[in-house]
Amino acid sequence: MTVLNHSTPSSPMTLLTAVFTPFRADGELDLDVVAAQADAAAGWGARGVYVGGSAGEGASMTTAERKALLERWCGEATGRFDVIAHVGHTSLAEARDLAAHAQRVGADAISAVPPYYHRPADAQAVVGFIGRVCEAAPELPFIYYHIPGMTGVKVPASAVLLAAEDRVPTFAGVKFADGDLADLQRCLDLAEDRFEVYVGSARLLLASMGIGARTAIGSAYNFTAPLYLRMIEHVERGELREARRCQVLAQSAIEAVGRFGGELAGFKAASSLVGPDCGPCRPPLVSPSETELAELRERLDTFGLLPAATGR
Repeated sequence: MTVLNHSTPSSPMTLLTAVFTPFRADGELDLDVVAAQADAAAGWGARGVYVGGSAGEGASMTTAERKALLERWCGEATGRFDVIAHVGHTSLAEARDLAAHAQRVGADAISAVPPYYHRPADAQAVVGFIGRVCEAAPELPFIYYHIPGMTGVKVPASAVLLAAEDRVPTFAGVKFADGDLADLQRCLDLAEDRFEVYVGSARLLLASMGIGARTAIGSAYNFTAPLYLRMIEHVERGELREARRCQVLAQSAIEAVGRFGGELAGFKAASSLVGPDCGPCRPPLVSPSETELAELRERLDTFGLLPAATGR
């Protein structure tokens, strides 16, 4: 069994970040920004980056663009953090092509959502699809991306984990982006020390830690990492009241930012105010206007998330 182990005994929670894809104003890729993104992720201690997923607008990109983006990230990450390549696609052939490419260019793992147009009806159908994807990258660990709010695939992640355990040799874990804590608990119980379960909702990070979660992947950490790292330190010291205050403050910041064009557009804009500017989102998403950006900057300042040294 191939396992990508991000849990660390010295910390109650390890964070990885789902990175945004940088676009120019005309909507074309701006790959030169990736170097600054990589420096920022390494700077706050991200153990890995998740490339081309929901935050990365992978579903709005061509296969060629997704490959070019991954190649740049693999080149920038060497020796600093892991790269998890999202290869999910509605087309099995395209997903397999992306998986094989990820292995060739040096990604550390692959991940995929289930097909979200013609949807699998049960865990066996999900595993049948992802198993074929994994065959194209037999040397890489595979992380199943469970995000039913986006894919419409309501099959419990725990059922997929159980079905994949004996059928997919490279199955390494689940990225769990859902609010069903009971299903998350079942995943954690099934995973034990064999698989990783990555919490995909920053809103539920503290609650997830309470039921045993040890790793997380999220786009919110691109602009809230200082808050969450402080929360984790409080948990390490047993200061649960202070940890709860950090979680509530982070939740308030996430909700406030999400009002500016929706969660993805708002998160991407907020991240541009505290780190590298990754440009606008692709249609049909609508990025905040200049007026909204000014208001967003004030909100981030209120939450203490603007870098004081730069005065941004």
